[in-house]
Amino acid sequence: MNSSSYEKMKAALEEIGSDLETETFVPEARWLKLERDIESQSASGGISPEESIDLRQLLDELRLEHDLRMNPGTLGS
Repeated sequence: MNSSSYEKMKAALEEIGSDLETETFVPEARWLKLERDIESQSASGGISPEESIDLRQLLDELRLEHDLRMNPGTLGS
């Protein structure tokens, strides 16, 4: 397990969280890159299975929050 890879990826996700606080749109390509990075690091052993789960959950939560903020009238209303 390489915790520096985990920390870098978590920091990238937290940066998106900051963008969401200012209601900044996050392009689809950025989400996809983060998903690929998590998959790649998980497959190569750069992050542990537990870290992978943690990062995926955070990514999913942020993406849902993003979708709700960017499209408030289309989800759950």
